[in-house]
Amino acid sequence: MFYSRDFDDDFKLKIGFFHFSSCSGCQISFLDMFEDAVEVLDAVELVYSNMLTKKEEIPEMNVAFVEGAFCLEDKRHTELAREIVEKTQMIVTVGGCASFGGVRRFSVGGQAPQPAHQSFVPITEVEILRPKIKYAIPGCPPNPSLLYNFMLALLEVNEEFLQPFEYMVLTKDASGFDVIKEVVSKGLCVGCGTCVTACPSGALTFNQTYNKPMFEASFCVHCGSCLGACPQSFKPYPQPVYF
Repeated sequence: MFYSRDFDDDFKLKIGFFHFSSCSGCQISFLDMFEDAVEVLDAVELVYSNMLTKKEEIPEMNVAFVEGAFCLEDKRHTELAREIVEKTQMIVTVGGCASFGGVRRFSVGGQAPQPAHQSFVPITEVEILRPKIKYAIPGCPPNPSLLYNFMLALLEVNEEFLQPFEYMVLTKDASGFDVIKEVVSKGLCVGCGTCVTACPSGALTFNQTYNKPMFEASFCVHCGSCLGACPQSFKPYPQPVYF
């Protein structure tokens, strides 16, 4: 990983945003983030975006933010993946589709794949990209404020803030079931309801009687928002021992 303290005052972090198969909502959130990010614009240079730049060739960059699922039948996806690997130092997957498969993998929410394109996998499972994937940002789409704080942490090398996003790369389910299994079932839930408010699909509801979240799997779009928002997740608690 590069470190900002190794650069001179004139250094600008060169970033690009790449689109695979998705609704482009993550990139829109990314662009919305810049409305409140005036203070970091002098330290960041957007060198590639299919929405904002007209460059046909992909330039070299420090960080590639990638949204959308990878289509196994689409040769253009393979070509783009190879070029990203060649041109960037680090990859950050943005949103549920790129990080965990999301609606593209589970065909949830009326976004079924096209007949000719049936096999979608998250970017985190594409073998040629995996060595350069450092962080995964959950959400469907991620909140612009989350993206802004992530960008600040990246520039400041705030490893404590970035660590959960590093763990997210290895997360497989990224659903409300993770909250139930990893937080509620282990007695770590404090009943704050943050996971419920973070859920974009209503898959999590709050049980007022027990002060705990309840999960309806059929509504889940596997975006990871709930697990990423939970203040009790990604903490180095000792695993419980059952007798």
